[in-house]
Amino acid sequence: MSEAAFNDDDLLEKELFGGDSDELDMDDMMGMGLDNEDVKTADPVPTTATPKVPSEELTAKNKNANAAETKAKESRLQAAAPKLDIELDDPPGELTILERVPRKRVQVAAGYSACKTYDVLPTMAFLNQYQIHAVAAVANMRWVFTGGEDGYIKKWDFNATVNGKQMLTLGQRHAHVDSVTKSGTMASYWDHNDVNESGNEFLSPVYSLDVHSEAMWLVSGMKSGNIGLWTVRHDEGRRITLLSKHKKPVSVLCISPDEFGLVSGSWDRAVLYWDLNTGKIARAFAGHISQISSIEFQPCLAEQQGETTDKRASPLLMTTSIDGQCLLWDIRAPKALPQMFLPPKKTPPWATSACWSRDGRRIYIGRRNNTIDEYEVGAGSQPTRTLKLPMNSGAVTALSMMGNNRSLVCASTDNVRMWDLEMPTDRRSSVPFQIIPGHHGGTISNIFVDESSRFMLTTSGNRGWDGSSNNVFLGYEITPI
Repeated sequence: MSEAAFNDDDLLEKELFGGDSDELDMDDMMGMGLDNEDVKTADPVPTTATPKVPSEELTAKNKNANAAETKAKESRLQAAAPKLDIELDDPPGELTILERVPRKRVQVAAGYSACKTYDVLPTMAFLNQYQIHAVAAVANMRWVFTGGEDGYIKKWDFNATVNGKQMLTLGQRHAHVDSVTKSGTMASYWDHNDVNESGNEFLSPVYSLDVHSEAMWLVSGMKSGNIGLWTVRHDEGRRITLLSKHKKPVSVLCISPDEFGLVSGSWDRAVLYWDLNTGKIARAFAGHISQISSIEFQPCLAEQQGETTDKRASPLLMTTSIDGQCLLWDIRAPKALPQMFLPPKKTPPWATSACWSRDGRRIYIGRRNNTIDEYEVGAGSQPTRTLKLPMNSGAVTALSMMGNNRSLVCASTDNVRMWDLEMPTDRRSSVPFQIIPGHHGGTISNIFVDESSRFMLTTSGNRGWDGSSNNVFLGYEITPI
């Protein structure tokens, strides 16, 4: 895709960080340009003398210095964050997540939550000729939806696919591992039409997708910045409305746990919460300085266990952007600054994917330098540990957590891996991950694990940014071990 591949370095830098590259210093934006002289403690030690300080007092001073440094980094990031060029609605819409009960989620399948690891085997190939930027599925995995560079939303019959209704030919199987024998069964598709200023319709690439848990409707992100709301179950493929506030492609869509709200992220650096009953913006989140790459609400244990309760969903929202920022927003506090999870020093700008742990206590962020940073919620802004992939693995482009809360699936340029988070990473005698067969080479745009953890989907595509794609869309069957 010529316009989005960004072969020109100046254009890439401008798109990622906004404005001219001379206006902001890279180290300032990433929080890595802070010299030791910039951190001043309340009681500096004179350089002319070397007093004898008790170890406890020295430790306290070091903690104060580290806290001051972290606070200075966060302040510089906040100062660099631009104001959103978004016209807000007055009166605003409803923050539905604070008012409505979340839907009842599908429980993790029996035996899948307490196991140590899984056997993940690719068995399905959904034939596709173009890059797939987005994938979504209903709660029971009856229907799967994809969208990408070709400008169509495709609906796949997952039940028919997993039951082997249509098998791959010998020539089609040749490009995959031996276990891939089933062909994806396409149920229908429709044009992903956008509308220009003249009122004429045209095909737009699909940059993001999310679907109602029972396939009542579907939302899609367009290149122009519009969000399409489509019917699925009745009068399939009819566009109900366009939500028009973003100025650039909508890269992420996330339906709220109550399914009456929608959070969108765009290349224009804006994160918006929509009230789907009225089509109005309930809140705009301003803090990122580059394109939004992922959005996810904190999991709620009551939702994970499928309990029927009047408790509201967790009001914490995690957002990441291409420059490596990760912000944690408390939706209950409209004017409070978000909590920042800063990348480690000398980490290149990159965060195309992030995910929560199943219990909602940790966040994992994939980086360009073959690493995954783990952050504990409430434990500060620095990562608690870093998972290092082999040096030749390439950038981490997609992440997803399995139902046992210890197996993390990560995709990089060379392979898809499943990391055992409870295995020590410093033990040389064992490898803390296993290779999941199926993909080799190309950029993975999505890893989707269903709510029961019985099936997994992976799609190839660069999501409109950078990287080559082999257009492979695979389905996996998961068995607990």
